[in-house]
Amino acid sequence: MREWLRSYALMLKWQALSNKPMIPLYVAVEIMIAVGFVIGIGFFYPQINPTIAKFLTTGAPTLILLMVGLVIAPQMVVMARVEGTFDYIWSLPIPRMVYLAADATIWLLITLPGVLLALIIGALYHNFTLEVSPLVVPALLLIAMTGIFVGYAFAHGAPKPQMAHVATQIIVFAIMIFSPVMYPVEQLPNWLVALHKVLPIQYMAELSRGTLTDLDVNLGLAFSITSAWCIAGLVVSYFVIRRRH
Repeated sequence: MREWLRSYALMLKWQALSNKPMIPLYVAVEIMIAVGFVIGIGFFYPQINPTIAKFLTTGAPTLILLMVGLVIAPQMVVMARVEGTFDYIWSLPIPRMVYLAADATIWLLITLPGVLLALIIGALYHNFTLEVSPLVVPALLLIAMTGIFVGYAFAHGAPKPQMAHVATQIIVFAIMIFSPVMYPVEQLPNWLVALHKVLPIQYMAELSRGTLTDLDVNLGLAFSITSAWCIAGLVVSYFVIRRRH
């Protein structure tokens, strides 16, 4: 365990230094997304009532975490695969899951400013008080880790990197338009409602809403389904990474 932690610390430092030139840009993008989702999407509504305001405010950090985990992180993996970076990384005398853990940590830290800003702006702009539950920290961590592990699973598992790149474009469109993050699931057609009962996105959004507002949410179900997807993404990522040479 001591050797694993030492390797993790070294890889974390290596990842931070490798991404240092881009980290300010990533943070700036997350801040722009936070402002855009909280305020910009509100223009679609002729009038914003308290329920809509809570959906917008808590949906924004969920979307930020999903964009990073399911879109940005996989795209960086695709670039590394195309450039052959992993040939060097896999040759290092460290467990491959150490790299995965360090990379996930970096992405999690990058999302924090955008998540916090989205909540602050949303509460101030829409003039309501967040009702923060002690479960909010594990809920947001679970959302982030699920997105990252599922993103890693298809980014590393795709037969060709270009396939994963195209998949991220489809995912970002589907999440923003056809997922009940910024609006109630009842507004979707029945077939999409049924689909979201097995996908994790609705439950991720409910974790955010249920731990930050007084909206009625089945937190037990949301934690269970999201955790199942998180574990599945981690397991698939583990086997895919072990299989690659």
